[in-house]
Amino acid sequence: MELRREVQECLDLARSYVSEGVGQILSGNISESYGVSSSPGATALAALALLALGRGYENSQQQGIKWLVLQDHGGWGKFPGDERDEEITQIVRMVLQGSQGGWKAKIRLLSQARQFSHVILSLGHRVVPGLEGPTPEEILFPTILEDRVLTKLPLYGRPVVVAASLLASNSQEEMHKGLNYLLQTQMPDGSWAEDIIATSMSILAIMSKGSHTEQVRRAGRWLVQKQYPSGGWPAFDQLQIWAIGWAISVFGETTQNPSDIPWLDEGIDWLKRAQNQDGSYGSTPPYTHPDLDDTAVALIGLHQVSGERNILGVNLLERLQNADGSWSTFPSFQGIPPNVSSEFPVYIPSVDVSIHVLEALWRSTRSQEERIWRGLNWVLSQQNDQGAFPASWFEGSVYSTAQALELFSKWKFSWERWNTARHILGARKKGLDYLLKIQNSDGGWGSVVETSLALAGLWRYMRHVPQQVLDNGVKNLLTLQKSNGSFEPSYRGIYAKGWNYEEPITTTLTAIRALQRYQRLYKASFFR
Repeated sequence: MELRREVQECLDLARSYVSEGVGQILSGNISESYGVSSSPGATALAALALLALGRGYENSQQQGIKWLVLQDHGGWGKFPGDERDEEITQIVRMVLQGSQGGWKAKIRLLSQARQFSHVILSLGHRVVPGLEGPTPEEILFPTILEDRVLTKLPLYGRPVVVAASLLASNSQEEMHKGLNYLLQTQMPDGSWAEDIIATSMSILAIMSKGSHTEQVRRAGRWLVQKQYPSGGWPAFDQLQIWAIGWAISVFGETTQNPSDIPWLDEGIDWLKRAQNQDGSYGSTPPYTHPDLDDTAVALIGLHQVSGERNILGVNLLERLQNADGSWSTFPSFQGIPPNVSSEFPVYIPSVDVSIHVLEALWRSTRSQEERIWRGLNWVLSQQNDQGAFPASWFEGSVYSTAQALELFSKWKFSWERWNTARHILGARKKGLDYLLKIQNSDGGWGSVVETSLALAGLWRYMRHVPQQVLDNGVKNLLTLQKSNGSFEPSYRGIYAKGWNYEEPITTTLTAIRALQRYQRLYKASFFR
């Protein structure tokens, strides 16, 4: 009885936190408490770019420096409080020395921009699994601007590499081509790919090689707008589609009366307006590049409450399935968001993205079409001998394994597809055994996100899961809730291999879903 009461209190507080965050997104004014976590590396690069811009940007630049100083614990890591990372520490220390040493130090710092480019390019080599990327030789001028090389990178990553290569180059012959590329790919809001790192690097590259004052100052104004009051910057702009899509799905999972959720109708309308012309979604409307993961989550949310089959989005996901049955993350596209047309190639084949797409298509049609069976078979083929599935956009194997278990629990078997059905049964057992085996002594599976997803996945296999496993997992979650209703940060999301981040609304939503399902177990046992 005591545990049930604690779960209800935790849920009430968490739902209030998420509702406040959703309200901020819908109003267009999200605060740091609900936004993507600040990044030491991104903050250093943004402060350096504003230092280069000079007059009119001093206050913002100095706020960034003060934030970095406060984060110094013998060095800086991939996220606040992380263990020291040598390359990120090198970037931050160079920026601090140049910012606090007078005008001569600033000139010397800006003259060392090439060193920053080499560090950034080295980080770029640690790409997300599944993205081959250019070789170290190919990312230098003049080869970086060749189509065969650029097409190895998703569009959002190209400005970073081109800007870093431009900074590292002494070739006057190729300089104009690199500058033209950056000037032509600047977004209407002044950014490059709605990305702090890409925008900062592009400012530095353009200023070191040319005098395009209006373009770089427009980019500087965008950087200032994206800075948090604390002085830090996230590595990229907000994950608003992701947060709203999951919020609608998770809150809609248990409500009997949608009108009880004040923001629900507005959230659905917001999602509909945020859709790109071709049916895709980016992370934050209106300018972010299409992302099939965001697209799938938006469709899941829309269908959860309204039951609506978003034909434009469904057709896009079906059309961009890879030949092997998988789905990837970032499609190439023509146009400027939201007026885009997504097309192949699509970069970074991904188990987690494929699971979300299959969930979206299953909710939309409930029909087991050929493309869905091919997608299921590809996901099944990725399971390792221990029973785990790899993730592209989250560190650790719990993330995809728990979601794969939940997906497999929904599939009805067909004699016509008996071979796949047999594989699903085997994958379920291996995945279930794996999650049960790796539960920690404290009841959790690692971060809040991992523990929450594990609980939500295991909930569907109650006949095979001891009650104590769930009880201990829930108790672990309860200890990790903060006073404002959110949970301890799960710095396991991957922007690139050199930069990790936290998105607190989604972290809280994973906990809410796990706790809601745990509540349903108690209610079911009460009426038995």
